[in-house]
Amino acid sequence: MKKSILAVLASVLLLSAVTLGMTNACSSSKALVTDDEGRSLTFDGPVSSIVSLAPSTTEIVFAVGAGDRLIGRTDYCNYPPEAASVESVGGFYDPNKEKIVALEPDVVLATGMHYQTGDAAWLEEKGLKVLILKPHTLDDVMEHIALVGKLTGKEAQAASLVESLQSRIDYVTERTAGLADSQRPSVLHITWHDPLWTVGEGSFAHALIEAAGGVNVFADIAEADAQVNLDTAVARDPEVITVSTGHGDAMSEPYNWVIASDSPFRETSAYKSDRVHLVDADLVSRGGPRIVDALERYAEIIQPEIFGEAS
Repeated sequence: MKKSILAVLASVLLLSAVTLGMTNACSSSKALVTDDEGRSLTFDGPVSSIVSLAPSTTEIVFAVGAGDRLIGRTDYCNYPPEAASVESVGGFYDPNKEKIVALEPDVVLATGMHYQTGDAAWLEEKGLKVLILKPHTLDDVMEHIALVGKLTGKEAQAASLVESLQSRIDYVTERTAGLADSQRPSVLHITWHDPLWTVGEGSFAHALIEAAGGVNVFADIAEADAQVNLDTAVARDPEVITVSTGHGDAMSEPYNWVIASDSPFRETSAYKSDRVHLVDADLVSRGGPRIVDALERYAEIIQPEIFGEAS
């Protein structure tokens, strides 16, 4: 992981130098970027207007210092607070495509879901440029930060951010890499309780659990999100349980269900040792810069002897 991120950082710094040289040589320069579907798009210099269809990319745009370029975001893009002043283009699953076209952005930052549903193709048919970003790992997030930096002409800011985030990642992973299997507690991450939903190998939560020194009890599931049998989850006897915050009035409902006196998990090691923790769903599920906050939170939860007790 460290080697690949250093390569990303080096490429970003090199790109900054190349871009600066091209700017001195001529009034504008073209930017070629490749998205996660392997599609290459060319832009006539840094983009000046962006529509983001995912909270993760909205956070990245602001983090590299290009928040003033964002002219459209979804109803779920609630961070940073400045995002609230940007015009909404609807929901994550059902964006208002006609409104997006009317905004005439230089680029639309979309996800794999929008590619699969045909929303991205529809926007492209209307003449818009769409980049598909579908991160699954910490490395992917760093690469997307670099990509957005390149796209917006904020390469230096992106490189600095990647360097800072990677330093924090390394602090955790260098301390957990040498742990023996017996030192890695089993972890169940619950995203909803009725019915029971958890995470598999393809999720950010899985990556965070493993990097923070734990073992995902449902690592044998390939899907990022999966509904599982309650009895199976209990039988796997997790030593740690993390529960995502719910939405709206149900913010703490899944957590309260797990810690209740009649909890179905009351015979598990996690329940008996008081190792059931509430985690911010936005931090755990979004492939943006705050995913490193989530990693640090998981490190405190899973390996308190190394990183200190989680609150």
